[in-house]
Amino acid sequence: MVFAQPPYCDAMVPYGGKSSRPPPTLRVVTWNIRAAIGPGEPFPPAWWRHVSPERLERIAAILTELDADVATLQEVTIMTPNGAVHDQPAQLARLTDRSVRYAAAHAYPLIEPETGRTIGSAMWGNAILTRDSIADGFALGLPRAANDDLVEPIEADHPLAGVRYGDTDPGHREPRCLVGGRAAGITIATTHLSYVGRMQRRRQVQAGRAAADALPGPLVLTGDFNASIAADELAPLRDVLVDAFAAVGVAPTDPARASCGS
Repeated sequence: MVFAQPPYCDAMVPYGGKSSRPPPTLRVVTWNIRAAIGPGEPFPPAWWRHVSPERLERIAAILTELDADVATLQEVTIMTPNGAVHDQPAQLARLTDRSVRYAAAHAYPLIEPETGRTIGSAMWGNAILTRDSIADGFALGLPRAANDDLVEPIEADHPLAGVRYGDTDPGHREPRCLVGGRAAGITIATTHLSYVGRMQRRRQVQAGRAAADALPGPLVLTGDFNASIAADELAPLRDVLVDAFAAVGVAPTDPARASCGS
């Protein structure tokens, strides 16, 4: 079985078909760490100035205290503001004494909002920390909306409802990816789906489902899905995977599922 400890996001494990033998006991943590910026919405301008080495160390300390076999993390950055290299996947691996796998689907410039000057670049991606080394690693870029696709947010009164993606900020269809591999005899994968647009998320879920179908089991899929576990766009996953939190008695409405912020 899978044990999930705070902070929580959505987690899923296989249900039937993949293997006739139950998987070994495995403790899994999943956490959107917001690049060690800290909680709050929206992201601050020049967000890279708010990344805190001390907060990253606290995140690592929490992960160490939880002593998970696997920690899957979203919004993990590698960036170079003013030539300073910040490699969070490598730092977290060192601080937690774990092996790391990392993937990002794109990189973009860091531009000072006051002057418009480009001072470096950054990647946002997903990381997996494991007690043992990850074998057969893989990364998969997920589909993005086309220019003429219409934004379909969950809220009908959302200001972007019905707007063409081509007429919105590029960040609304930021490239997303899935990263994974084999550890402790189990396939581990994690992702971070688009935050606006149900159809965009559905296409990403369908791509993830196709990848899951081709992976050897048992399989643990985690991530920040930017949708409730019962959302329509997650149906392709629910067809073959079971909600791990529900399996251990944590209902979808349980406050324990809420992220504690980083």
